[in-house]
Amino acid sequence: MSARRPFKITKPAVAQTESVFKNLTQTSKTAIKFQLAPTDVAYANVLRRVILTEVESVAFRSHILEDGSTSDIKITKNSTPMSNEMLAHRIGLLPINISNPLEWTSSEYSFKLNIVNDSPDSRDVVAADIQVLKNRGPEEDPLPIPSGEFFYPDPISKETSLLAVLKGRVGTQEPEALVFEAVASVGIGRENAQFIPVSQCSYSYTADTDPERRRDFFEKWLTAHKKVNVADLETNPNRKNELEREFNTMEVARCFIVNERGEPNSFDFTVESIGVLDPFYIVARALQVIQAKLTAYVSIDSGDLPDNMKVRPADARMKGFDFVFTEEDHTLGNLLQCWMDSNLVDSGEITYAGYKVPHPLKDEMVLRIGVDDGKETSARTAISKAAIACADMFRRWSVQWAAVGGTAAAPPSTIRAALNTARQNRFVKT
Repeated sequence: MSARRPFKITKPAVAQTESVFKNLTQTSKTAIKFQLAPTDVAYANVLRRVILTEVESVAFRSHILEDGSTSDIKITKNSTPMSNEMLAHRIGLLPINISNPLEWTSSEYSFKLNIVNDSPDSRDVVAADIQVLKNRGPEEDPLPIPSGEFFYPDPISKETSLLAVLKGRVGTQEPEALVFEAVASVGIGRENAQFIPVSQCSYSYTADTDPERRRDFFEKWLTAHKKVNVADLETNPNRKNELEREFNTMEVARCFIVNERGEPNSFDFTVESIGVLDPFYIVARALQVIQAKLTAYVSIDSGDLPDNMKVRPADARMKGFDFVFTEEDHTLGNLLQCWMDSNLVDSGEITYAGYKVPHPLKDEMVLRIGVDDGKETSARTAISKAAIACADMFRRWSVQWAAVGGTAAAPPSTIRAALNTARQNRFVKT
């Protein structure tokens, strides 16, 4: 295990290009706020979704297997009122302090709990009661590790998470007990909420503080919703103040910064970690994950498609093709659709770009590309261009985040090499 990175913001010495990350502030040890601008709402939403669902963390998997057991948690004795499945789910939600999940090896550590309550009083079973053992090979005994390294106490109560309560022993009855073994493994929030590394990741449109624009919004609101003549308010200051207070309570939030098309292009983010991963790292890792996701599709203009992707003629009157992505959802679909709509549909290179997730319980996304020439290669090329351009954009964001957030976010060498090859050979000029 490595120590948590110090909480500080490192400013770049010289900014070569304007960063999309602005006004970065750290509101607590686990929370940061920043402004993302200028960019499209689709790209902001991709960052939000990936932070929530695709940044890795470590937890105890607790889903039910076909034989009725739980995957990472083996309960051998349970006297609590909870069923094994319910108890395993509760254990699976424990935050485990692994600050470097990408380097975690599940087989190196085992987690055990063996509590028998022989006393007449109730006994709280908490995370601190879990024994942590580091496996050192078949010829050596496991090395005990202080549980406090993995299960942090609450800063206020100084207690770790409550797992269960064992009732006191009465007479000669058998004492209540709780015994289990568990393995901690790496996962993502898309698999199960127990792996989500944040308690909050949200954004709002950045408020436009221009007084002229706010006054215009206020007057339009008075006319459209309150059916009030603006001129009449000048003779009734009390009524005007009352309406201004009402407007400033909620309606003013509709007056936000927009681009030349009237669309929001500035977003105020709040990212709060559950306390395990550094929030600066979470954003940096999310940007890397997006690059890796896109890099898988930069070369689909020729050769075989990736294993998780199939193509078929579009089930529509238009000339085009449906690309079926398994293990993908709105995150990738909306990202590619947005870029192609802005850069390829408007220019006439393709006639249509749209996606759908056919069923919420089916891990599948369908991206439809319309092409005038009816060639599959033209549709493939459009997706490849979008993947390259978007990956390049998020690569720049990674560098900019590293500059303002003090966290290295350069993509792995394999991602960078794939992008450079695609850029040089086909679409993006360097």
